[in-house]
Amino acid sequence: MRKNRKNGPPKTMLPKLKKGDSTVQTLTDSRLNYIRFMDRKEVRLLTTAHTDNRVTTGKNNPVTKTPIVKFKAVHEYIQYMGAVDRSDQMVAYNAFKRCTLKWWKKAFFHLFMLGVLNAYIVQKVTAAKKMSQWIFRRELAKQLVQQLIPAALSPPLRLPEGIGHSCLFRLTARHFPQTIKAKPGAKRQNPQRDCVVCLQPGKRKQSRMECPSCDVGLHADPCFRLYHTKKDFKRAFKRQDDEIGQRKAKKGEEDEKEEDDANEEEKEEEEEEEKMKKKKIRRSFWVFIKDYGFHL
Repeated sequence: MRKNRKNGPPKTMLPKLKKGDSTVQTLTDSRLNYIRFMDRKEVRLLTTAHTDNRVTTGKNNPVTKTPIVKFKAVHEYIQYMGAVDRSDQMVAYNAFKRCTLKWWKKAFFHLFMLGVLNAYIVQKVTAAKKMSQWIFRRELAKQLVQQLIPAALSPPLRLPEGIGHSCLFRLTARHFPQTIKAKPGAKRQNPQRDCVVCLQPGKRKQSRMECPSCDVGLHADPCFRLYHTKKDFKRAFKRQDDEIGQRKAKKGEEDEKEEDDANEEEKEEEEEEEKMKKKKIRRSFWVFIKDYGFHL
């Protein structure tokens, strides 16, 4: 306890102590004992279960080689309060530290974290497979989220094209594509469904694949991935389609530029060949004049 604690012992009962000195004072009709002793600093304790009894800790002083003697209250505090300190340490790893004007929120989340820690301790004792506290909290969060998903959404009857109430199920559950199966007695043996991602007004796009959990038609790539990873899958598909169009336009410009460069090189080569031919003709003419000019 602090030396200036409210309603504590008066200053007349607190004389200064030297190293190794100690005092035990009784307060409130022999029910509360106030223990003070001087170690490196002054140590003060209040207890209703201990007196001035001392016990040996089983260790020796490294300098004097004599057994170390402590107050029984101090010895039992160190012995039994370690679990409380350990609990506070483990809760502090993932403590709820938020500034709030409502004090009860901090108290509620502290009690909630204590409950999670107790569940983790029970799991360590009872389960055969051990796991770290971080993995235990992650698995617990997954199970809590799964309980928020109604059974009616697995699978839903028909999902809207926009963002609806089934967004949580669509983005968190496990989904696997499969080929659309023909109904018994149907004329079409290879049925198709409209793709909810790339379908646009006036442009019908169908696919042979579907998601059985969501009960919607989807192309394998990239519609299936966008539908189950993006909240606004229509906007994501449009953005990706625009990026693909820009890449194609840029590639077309590059190809056209390469083609123009190739044509210019070919034209330059033809002009160079034409010059060489004319030069050869002129050289042949002068050689002929030199050899046969006097006989003409």
